[in-house]
Amino acid sequence: MTARMPRSTRAGGADELDVWLVWCFEHCFKSEHGQVRKELEHLAAMFGCKFTCFKKSTGFLSWLDGDDGVHARALLVADWREAKPTIEELSRRSDRRDVRTCMVAQTEKAFRNASLFASRQRTGAQLLVTLGFSREAVQKFVSSYIHTHATSPSPVPTPDETLGFSLPSLIKAVQDPITAARLEQLIQRTMWQVYED
Repeated sequence: MTARMPRSTRAGGADELDVWLVWCFEHCFKSEHGQVRKELEHLAAMFGCKFTCFKKSTGFLSWLDGDDGVHARALLVADWREAKPTIEELSRRSDRRDVRTCMVAQTEKAFRNASLFASRQRTGAQLLVTLGFSREAVQKFVSSYIHTHATSPSPVPTPDETLGFSLPSLIKAVQDPITAARLEQLIQRTMWQVYED
């Protein structure tokens, strides 16, 4: 059986360190979790991040050591079952990568265990624990990182900001070089998806 490679939304040619929103969950590619995947893709695009998914922590850690991940800052949204081994492995490494983690616990018991585990960590990295997936919690998690580490003077417009364009206003917008560049970034971040099997 061939391992499924991550599905990613890629931004075009940025020379700076890439910021990735990463979802690590055993069932991330299943159709019943398609809405969560879409919400995470939307959040990534909204904040100018790249997006990818992994079923297991081993896949994420391999990616982190590979070409895309080695020069990346990762905002990891992981199920408790995948977050724990990921954090344990990263804490053993001498080369500390910039990985912030939002652990998603599916049950009250898992939430208690994840919270206790997070309180014992001394990695210096940000660890957030949520009970169930919450778009709002993930949005705050990503927003706090992006606003703290912002490198771009002008934010990329969100899809909601661009959907209201009429044809005349869109024509006028693309004639302005700055707005046209921002729209191009948005299109690249939300429309170009690479699928590999």
